[in-house]
Amino acid sequence: MADNTYSSTQSYSLETQLNEARETPLFYKVFALAGAGMILDAADVYMAGAINSTLIETKFASISQGSYFLSSGFLGLFIGSILAGYIGDFFGRKLSYHFNLLLFGVFTLLSAFAPNMMILIGLRFIAAIGLGAEIVTGYAVVNEFAPIKRRGHWSGMTAIVANTGAPITLLIASFMIPKFGWRSMFITMGILALILWLARRHFPESPAGCLRRGELKRPMPLFKSSPLAGYMRRMR
Repeated sequence: MADNTYSSTQSYSLETQLNEARETPLFYKVFALAGAGMILDAADVYMAGAINSTLIETKFASISQGSYFLSSGFLGLFIGSILAGYIGDFFGRKLSYHFNLLLFGVFTLLSAFAPNMMILIGLRFIAAIGLGAEIVTGYAVVNEFAPIKRRGHWSGMTAIVANTGAPITLLIASFMIPKFGWRSMFITMGILALILWLARRHFPESPAGCLRRGELKRPMPLFKSSPLAGYMRRMR
C-alpha cells in the first residue's frame, strides 16, 4: 500500500513538473522533425492528384483506375491513422513514428517502378497506411512534448507548417512531371521520406507517454536544464 502511495506521489510530482516545464532545444528538434513529416503528409495528398491527371492523360490509367488510385490512398490514410493511435498509446509514439515513415518511403519508391495500374494501386494503398500514421502521431507528439500551457500554440504552428506542403508540392510537380515524368515524383517523395526516417532514428519517447505508462525514468532527456532532471537522477 505504501509503495502504491509513493508511486502515485512520484507520478503526481513528475506530471506537475512536466506541465510547468518550458520549451527546450530538444523540443524544437522534435517539432522540426514532426513538422517535416507533416509537410510530407500534405505533399503526398496533393502529389497524388497531380500524378493521377498525368496517368489518365498518358493512357497509363483509365478514368476508373484513376479513381481507384486516389481512393486507395485515402483508404490507406484512414487505416493508418487508426492503427497509429492504438500503437502509439500502447507501445509508444517512438515505435509508431519510426515504422510509419519506413513503410511509406519504401512503398512510395516501389511505386515509381510499377508496371501497371493494379500494382500501382496496391503499392499506393500500403504506402498510404504508413503515411496515415504521420498526421495522427505528429500532432500527438507535439502535444505530448509541448508544455501544457503552450499546447494550443504549438498545435496551431504544426497546422501552419503542414499546410505549406500543398503549394510546395504543386510547384515541384509542375516542374518535375513535364520534365521527368510522373515516376520522378514517387522517387523524390520516397527518398525524402527515407532521409527523414534516418533523421528520426534516435527520436525520443514522449515524456507524457512514458509517464502515462509508468516508465518514469525515460522522460529525463527532455528536462536536462529543468528541475525535473534532478528528480529523475535521484530515481535512477
